[in-house]
Formats: sequence, structure tokens, C-alpha cells
Amino acid sequence: MSDARAKQIERDRYYMGLANAVETGADCFGTKVGAVVVLKNRVVSTGYNGTPAGFPNCTDNGCVRCHDRWLEKQNRQREMSDVAHVEGAGLDRCICVHAEQNAFLTAARFGIALEGATLYTTVSPCFGCLKESVQAGIDRIVYDRWYAATYGQALVEQYVALYGHLGAGTARAFEAVGGGRPAVETEGQPDAYAETGGRTMTLDPPPSSN
Repeated sequence: MSDARAKQIERDRYYMGLANAVETGADCFGTKVGAVVVLKNRVVSTGYNGTPAGFPNCTDNGCVRCHDRWLEKQNRQREMSDVAHVEGAGLDRCICVHAEQNAFLTAARFGIALEGATLYTTVSPCFGCLKESVQAGIDRIVYDRWYAATYGQALVEQYVALYGHLGAGTARAFEAVGGGRPAVETEGQPDAYAETGGRTMTLDPPPSSN
């Protein structure tokens, strides 16, 4: 491993430590996530998931869908406002803002352009946050834990296409903290992925971080 790569991994772990600290601010029934945006080796924005400003926290029933999903997990379906509010369904009805989105919106509020920045997120981004990262000009994404999701092959390929737009498609533009393999690999991946082992994997189960 080159000295530059070792230094990058050291920095990645440092910034991910900050992201994990930010995550503690999340007040949500769902998966808690923290995000940190770094530009030119400086933290320029942070965010965690939760309800919009001015709304009650998620755990104070500020999000109808999240509360329903919590009730469903407690086998209290009769108390749910809508039985369709279960794991992986009705996501468009969730009032909570994702950690990555909050980080991007905070930067926008203060007039900070994110072109060329790195996003550190404690959980790998969903489709929405990944596409917003591309649109915001994020150059690289580093995640800590993998958010397992089962998708058909067409969606897997679209996810690959999205993160392929980060950092001009380089191998280190989307990876687990500490130098893990890219989240999704397909047959015939460019030589840039050669050092990852060239494995083919889907979005579920989680990737190896060897």
C-alpha cells in the first residue's frame, strides 16, 4: 500500500469517526445515520436523519409512517394508522429527511458548493441520496455500514451506474471505510477495480470489507 493510500485511509477513519458522532443526534424510529461532507480536507457540513425543523422528533410521533412501522414491529398492527406502512413500503410518505440530504441542504443554506467534496456516511446511501450526491457534485462516497436491500438486476445496474458517475468512475470513489471493496461490482468492470478482486456481487448481502 502506498503512503498516500495509507494516509487516505487514516483520514477516512477520522472523518467516519466524526460521522458516527453526528449520528448520535438522530432521533428516529428507523435506522440512525450520520453524514459529514469534507471539501479540501475540511468539514463543511454535517447532517443526521430526522424530521424537518419545527416538527416533533420522530420518536415523539413526528413521522406518521415511522411510528406505524414501529407499531408493526411491536406486533401492534391494530394501532397503526395505515397497515401499508411497513418495512420497505410507503417510503414516499416518510416525513424524515435523510442524513445525507440534511448535510447537502445545510451546505446549500449557507451557500457552500459541494463540487469535488467527499461524503462520509455511517450507512451506505439509498438510491435517493446516491442520485442527489451525483447531482450535488460529490466526488467520493465513503460508508461505514452497508444498508442491505434486495433489488432486481436492473436496479442493481442502475445503482452501479449512479455511483459510477462519482470521481470519474475511479475505484476509490465509492467504498467502505478502511479500504473495502466497492459496494457493487459487475462482470467486465474496468481495470480500475482490479485490486478489489473483481468479484461480482449484488446489493444484498453486504459486500466484503477485506
